[in-house]
Amino acid sequence: MRILGVDPGLVNTGYGMIDTDVARPRVVEGGVVRTASKDPLEERLHTIFKAVEEVMADHRPDAMAIEDLHSQPRFAKTAIMMGHARGVVVMAAGAAGIPVFSYQPNRAKSIVTGAGHAPKEQVMRAVASHLRDDAVTKNEHVADAFAIALCHAIISGSPAANAVAAAGGR
Repeated sequence: MRILGVDPGLVNTGYGMIDTDVARPRVVEGGVVRTASKDPLEERLHTIFKAVEEVMADHRPDAMAIEDLHSQPRFAKTAIMMGHARGVVVMAAGAAGIPVFSYQPNRAKSIVTGAGHAPKEQVMRAVASHLRDDAVTKNEHVADAFAIALCHAIISGSPAANAVAAAGGR
C-alpha cells in the first residue's frame, strides 16, 4: 500500500509518502508546500491544492492519512486557518478518489514513538529510525507527515506494521 501522510498548515503543509508492501516501510517522496502570509487566502489555498494534487498524480497513493484538527479555545483562529488548508488537501484526495483517514497528533505520536506527548525531536528521531532515512527529518512538518503515514500503516495492518512495531513503535 502507498500512503500519503499530510501535516496541513496554511504556511507550511508537510507531506510524506511511503510504500508499505515491503518488509519495512520505504520513503517514496516528502516535502513542504509553502505559502506566503502576504498572499490572499484564496491563492494560498489554491497553491496547496495544486501541489497536493500534483504529488498524488505523480505517485498515485492508495490512501491519505492526515492530521485531524485539534484546538484549544484560545487558539480558535489557528484551528480555523488550519481547517482551510486541511479542507483543500482532503478535497484534492476526494477529487482523485483517494480515501482519507484522520488521526489526532497525539495518537500518531503514541504509535510512532510510544509516547503521545513526545516532543518534536523525539518524533523526528523515531520517524528517521522507522524509515531508515535521516533526510526525512529535514523539516518538522515533513517528519510529522511521515509520522501520520506510519501511523496509518500500522493501524491498517500493512506488511510493514510488524517491522515498525519490532523497531520500537506501537
